[in-house]
Amino acid sequence: METLLLKYGYAIFFFGVALEGEAFLLAGAFLAQRGYFHLSIIIVLAILANCAADQLYYLAARVRGRKWLEDRFGKHPRYARMLELMARHGNWLLLLSRYVIGFRIAIPAACGALGMPPRRFTIINSMAGLLWAVPMALLGFYFGHAADSLLKEARHYELWIPLVFLVAAALIVVVRHLHRQNFFEDLRLSDFHSLVPYAIAFMGLVNLVSAILPRSSKTILALERWLPLEVSQRSRPLMIFAGVALLQVSGTLARRKELAWYVSIVALAVSGLLHISHAFDLHHSLVAGLLLAYLMAFRHRFHARSDPASLRLGLFMVPVLTLIVWLYGYLGLSHRVDQFAWESRVHPMSESFRTGVLILQPTVTATTRHAAHFLESLQIAGWLARLYLLLLFLRPVVLRDRLEAPPGEIERLFRSYGRNSLSPFAIQTDKHHLVLAAGRGLVGYAIRGAVALACGDPLASDEDFEQCAKEYLDHCHKNGWTGCVYEAAEMHLPVYHGLGLRSLKIGEEALINLLEFSLSGNKRANLRAMVNKVAKTGMVVQAYRRRENPNPAIDEQLEAISQEWLAEKRLQEMSFTLGQFSLEALESVPVFVASLGDEIQAFCSWLPYRNGEAFVLDLMRKRKGSPPGTMDFLLAHSLLQFKADGVKEASLANAPLANVSEPRGPLDRGVALLFENLNAFYGYKNLFQFKKKFAPIWEGLHLIYPKGAELPRIAYALAAVHSSGGLWQLLFRR
Repeated sequence: METLLLKYGYAIFFFGVALEGEAFLLAGAFLAQRGYFHLSIIIVLAILANCAADQLYYLAARVRGRKWLEDRFGKHPRYARMLELMARHGNWLLLLSRYVIGFRIAIPAACGALGMPPRRFTIINSMAGLLWAVPMALLGFYFGHAADSLLKEARHYELWIPLVFLVAAALIVVVRHLHRQNFFEDLRLSDFHSLVPYAIAFMGLVNLVSAILPRSSKTILALERWLPLEVSQRSRPLMIFAGVALLQVSGTLARRKELAWYVSIVALAVSGLLHISHAFDLHHSLVAGLLLAYLMAFRHRFHARSDPASLRLGLFMVPVLTLIVWLYGYLGLSHRVDQFAWESRVHPMSESFRTGVLILQPTVTATTRHAAHFLESLQIAGWLARLYLLLLFLRPVVLRDRLEAPPGEIERLFRSYGRNSLSPFAIQTDKHHLVLAAGRGLVGYAIRGAVALACGDPLASDEDFEQCAKEYLDHCHKNGWTGCVYEAAEMHLPVYHGLGLRSLKIGEEALINLLEFSLSGNKRANLRAMVNKVAKTGMVVQAYRRRENPNPAIDEQLEAISQEWLAEKRLQEMSFTLGQFSLEALESVPVFVASLGDEIQAFCSWLPYRNGEAFVLDLMRKRKGSPPGTMDFLLAHSLLQFKADGVKEASLANAPLANVSEPRGPLDRGVALLFENLNAFYGYKNLFQFKKKFAPIWEGLHLIYPKGAELPRIAYALAAVHSSGGLWQLLFRR
């Protein structure tokens, strides 16, 4: 126990203070008096841990805002009084927050929710930690000194004293946190669940380190009293395999993979037993046992399927890889039979199976360097085969065939519920289509890797919307995907938040009310000036109805303009929420062309929604040398034509990364930073300014996602669904 405390006690103490301050600090100071810790280090770690915890509460509340604070603490009888005190004496209240029983979490959270500047909070929080840690540590230390005389008669229990204090501190943590269930619910239990895969990966790393690093002579002597040394030595390959398995499945556990759950159960059970038999690492066995208990308690969370085709391939490859590894070992050992020292009744056939397939400790001894290298390569071949099989068994479901609802169902649901501008993109054939709520809803989505991206909100009535969103997420969980919604409308955010999802504003949609649209008035003065300037060049706009009157000369020019525009942007055709050019697609949608004489300068196409009462801008392309303002001229006349035809609304689509409201958190501020600084590369700001000339109504569009840790994978998936070249093309197109 003394060795355990000296090696790992500070780490345990740090996390303990972060969770439950006084109990662990007093226990740590008492143990410092007993000689297990250094008091100065205890004080420094206590300050760091306590301040870090409060800093997290502050940041979490700053991101979620005042509403979260009211939902969490609003019913507390002293909540109003706390707000009044925070407004008047916020700095002093934070400084003394460690001694304000009942509000120790609420005060730093209130500082974040009410907008205290980060620099001021950090400085005062550090001072508060110092004022708390030093007196408490001294109290525990001198209490231990006074109690020393009482413990002199109990020397034979000395090794158990630290354990008693640690257990007592843990019990205090459990009891006190049982009274904070609302707090944990507000921080979302999913936040806790998301940490478990990382803990399991850490356990796998511990297994590998324990198997590789040599043990002390004291540990070996202790093991010899309980187990034959051969038993502990032969547990090393199994320890390595358990560690590799835990590292491998940690990522798929986050996607609630059922097979990953089974692998983790076996690997953790093996880890717990091996840590005892391998080196008497009781603390490692305890961690493995706690993780095992968690997986058993939350078995219902892990129900995602593995890819059926990959499972079949994996089952087929088990005997194939076994045979390949065994033959490789057999032929190599037979060829080098004189380079090994063989024990009785050991031959190349059995040794190949033992060392290569089972990856056990070789029974033969290499007498040359080449023979030793061959044994290593044989075990590496066995490990590679196991890793390949794990990858196959744990692979997310891959939809090789399009999941397609009947065309009649798609059209019916689109006519009934296609109310937003993303709905015509959602029903396009580049997406899978899932019918929801017993035929009352539809979602169009794409899969990239293990990320499912819905194209806009589900098409459903307001009454069925929440059920459809939940069924879509359940469908994603079942298949091991990270379920997301791209360009969700702001009005639906409460539903998504109620389902435990998070949101990030990713742009503004420019909507035009055509009932009042005109080029007169002050708000569109710049647009009117540009249109009049282009009109003087003799440019005209006309509708091109290709289905009724196809014109090969116009078709040829449209193709040339499209190719020239893509070459100038250094892009391939985009997709998902962006249109792809084809002459056939132009037959069924409104197309407008801007011409100077017989030469077309630009064209645009529109997609209908709301049963033809509204249209969204799809393609918008022009020649490189067209007069300035050509696109303004083309779109303005297109909108005026729609107004004359009785269309009520038009959408100029999304202005990516734009935000006309104030950023609400760090992620929003990060998006704003990208918007301001990436304009030279991608023109986001220019596109926003172009659409702003039409004086539209701005409506926020959001990315809906499960947790922040998934954002890098989601960003990569978004790049992949929009461009066939993926992220590489978007980043290095210039």
